[in-house]
Amino acid sequence: MKTSYGFTLIELIIVVILLGIISATALPRFLGKGGVEESTTQDQMISILRRMQTQAMQQTDSAAFCHQLILTQFQLGYPNILPCDPTETNTQLTAAANQNSGLQFMRPANSSLGLSLFNTALPTGGTSQTLPFLFRFNSLGQPVTNAGAVISSGLRIEITDVLTYRICIEREGYIHSC
Repeated sequence: MKTSYGFTLIELIIVVILLGIISATALPRFLGKGGVEESTTQDQMISILRRMQTQAMQQTDSAAFCHQLILTQFQLGYPNILPCDPTETNTQLTAAANQNSGLQFMRPANSSLGLSLFNTALPTGGTSQTLPFLFRFNSLGQPVTNAGAVISSGLRIEITDVLTYRICIEREGYIHSC
């Protein structure tokens, strides 16, 4: 009796199907960025915002703690200003933003990420805000202007490169991806 060597048709079909599944899921990660940088930036910025919000709710003494955040085209962080000065304006902090030693997130030098801000917590619409933009959280966790007025429309931060990711800060203080 002659012994045959080789694969059956079923075995070959299973291998082809498995290769197709692997190439459809893993190959795009190896060939392109696919939004990984934007997603990572979104997660980092949500963490920064929630941390500052939590601190503002726990540390209510504005003479000892400043819970201001500054957003520029390249960074999100808190300026080193103590006590919080409600007379500061966004344009006065432009130079300080570039030298901010309290910086939490800064776009890498070789990155093409873009940051923008809108005056709505909805995923679309709203008016683009001029950067740098200074805001803080009050003791209830709500986003407020530097003068202390609640930002009634909420805020949306957009992170753009290959894909666009959004962070929404609701009027009530809920921070989430949207």
